[in-house]
Amino acid sequence: MAKPQAKNKDSNNTIILALVGLVAIMIAVTAVNTWLLLDTRTTAMNALAANSPAAERIREPVFLKIEPFTVNLRSDQFGPRLLYTGMTLEVQDGDTQQTLVDNMPQVRSRLLVMLSGLDAERISTTDGKTELAERIKVRLSEPYANSTAEIEIFEVLFTEFIVQ
Repeated sequence: MAKPQAKNKDSNNTIILALVGLVAIMIAVTAVNTWLLLDTRTTAMNALAANSPAAERIREPVFLKIEPFTVNLRSDQFGPRLLYTGMTLEVQDGDTQQTLVDNMPQVRSRLLVMLSGLDAERISTTDGKTELAERIKVRLSEPYANSTAEIEIFEVLFTEFIVQ
């Protein structure tokens, strides 16, 4: 009678060992799957952070000050008008800054020609100043005679602005 119980114990031990083995395999597979998911999530988050607009805004600002100047505006019902303005340009990098410095006579000429045809009443408003800043960015970003470098101006900051 002792022999049938021994076979039963051996089969029970085999079943228990098989179950323990299966549980160990399932734990290992779950651990590997979790690690892969976390790694994929980290990779995806890094990719999103690299492509986000916030990443572009983390650049070091490079500024170029344009000395103040006076320009005649278009005459209106008040007669001849003047604009006294100074500005600072935020540019993409030091190379762009140097290109603008090297071409400062052209920069000032472009500004004077563009500003001389403006209406004093329009540029005195907030919307008018915003539109003017956009026009200045476009005009000063055009290529210069002795440079092939691409000019990118991020912002035009008025430091002085008096209309008389």
